Amino acid sequence: GQEARNLFDIFKDKKIYSFIGQAASMFSFYDLISLGREGFQTIRELDTALTEMKKVSDETTQSLKNYQSTTFDVGDAVGATAKTIQDSTADWMRLGESINESAESAKASNILLNVSEFESIDEATESLVAMSQAYSELGKMDIIDVLNNIGNNYSIATDGLATALQKSASALKTANNDLNSAVALATAGNAVVQDPDSVGAGIRTISLRLVGTEAAKQELESIGEETDDVITTTSKLRDTILSATAAATNDGKGFDIFDSNGNYKSTYEIMQGLADLYDDIVAKDKELGTNNLNLLLETIAGKNRSNIAASILQNGEMLRSVYQDAQNSSGSAQKELDSYLDSIDGRMTQLENCAQEFWYKVIDSDTI
Repeated sequence: GQEARNLFDIFKDKKIYSFIGQAASMFSFYDLISLGREGFQTIRELDTALTEMKKVSDETTQSLKNYQSTTFDVGDAVGATAKTIQDSTADWMRLGESINESAESAKASNILLNVSEFESIDEATESLVAMSQAYSELGKMDIIDVLNNIGNNYSIATDGLATALQKSASALKTANNDLNSAVALATAGNAVVQDPDSVGAGIRTISLRLVGTEAAKQELESIGEETDDVITTTSKLRDTILSATAAATNDGKGFDIFDSNGNYKSTYEIMQGLADLYDDIVAKDKELGTNNLNLLLETIAGKNRSNIAASILQNGEMLRSVYQDAQNSSGSAQKELDSYLDSIDGRMTQLENCAQEFWYKVIDSDTI
């Protein structure tokens, strides 16, 4: 039957046979073994993740397996793998959260990882744990929205901002600072220093020194901060700041760290008020030959952290701007996540998640 076929048909068959032969030569029995090993390893890792959740939860094995099967869809939605979601869930369970709470927290941790510069889910989770414990009245996504919004619009990366807050959140919260105030202080403090870790420690020190109590001094000592010049009486602290700022105020009375009702102002309110007077304090020092600025900086921050306080006071407009912008951050993280999911990195992670789901459905851990 070859007589009826033209030259092109014969040539085409030859090419097809050649291609099939070449393709077949690329795969071997050992490749199949390697592929099987990959599948077994994936199932082993997922089983390990399940075991970790068992260790830290009172849920039944079947309940955890049912949850495990849902994590593939969650992974696709947030740009993570099911295994990462499960590992993160176990971390939150260790803190006493229920499986439903941990599932939402794990989802939030992975979103933070993808919209920030954190290099691992462990770092992102650790940071989010610290902030969510300090600002328990806020949802975790509310916290991430603020971090992402400010990190995208000011000279501090999202992970850097989170690092600064991780160190200072507890002290700032105790001193009546909400998340927006804390973010504003960290961003302004980092403007000159450009060291979020140091800024976080500095803001914590400033917050404790402005409390003006013996208990605050003891806490500073416990974290290795300088305490020789810490003022431990509220009245003396108030008078010192009033005196250092008197010449720079219109009425000559100075800046009061108490409000009109006699209540302590928050750290943010105090620093914003002093920042508004910064240029006048500098000008009066030059005019009168005084040294009130250094007195002020060392009173509120100590010698070792005075550079952090100076950075905040020099950036009063930024301090106010960040505080206002932080209040309008809703939806910021989801918008950033959508961009990530549409990137090559995001799609590669989704592909890896699909591979895990394939092996999860094909191979049962009991078979292994």
